[in-house]
Amino acid sequence: MQLLDMYLEPGDGKEPMYKAAVRLLHCHGESLDPLQVLEALSPDMPLQLASETLSRMLRARVHHLRQGQIVHCLCRAVNLDARLSRFEERSRQVQINDESLCDSCHSRLGTKLFAMYPNDSVVCYKCFKRYGEHICPVTGRDFEKNAMFKPSWLVRMNEKNSGI
Repeated sequence: MQLLDMYLEPGDGKEPMYKAAVRLLHCHGESLDPLQVLEALSPDMPLQLASETLSRMLRARVHHLRQGQIVHCLCRAVNLDARLSRFEERSRQVQINDESLCDSCHSRLGTKLFAMYPNDSVVCYKCFKRYGEHICPVTGRDFEKNAMFKPSWLVRMNEKNSGI
């Protein structure tokens, strides 16, 4: 902004350097605030010299604003998707009866405590404690290192729109 001010108001009775100011705006205008630039422009400056550059600056500012809005909305959609997936996982149900067996040691579950892994393996609490909460005793899969992803509504919606 200081260089622009020096071009527009050189002082010492010198003529303003409008073309140099327009060149500066053309090269570095996107990093400047358009309102400050408009306030700094002299009323004597022919507006047609800077109109194209000023409109490009304003378009760039609006473009950056809209990109930010898109990113914000995408982040909100991803967050909503994660919350929905968490809700669906927490609301999964499993029916255990007197004949239900542990998928790992094949002991009867009956009224014992049990755990259910993301791959739907149901194990008794003893097997759950022995292998840990991240490793499935049936498949040996480590869900902490090798997470299991289920298609979310965003993925399903994208597949519909792309014709996959």
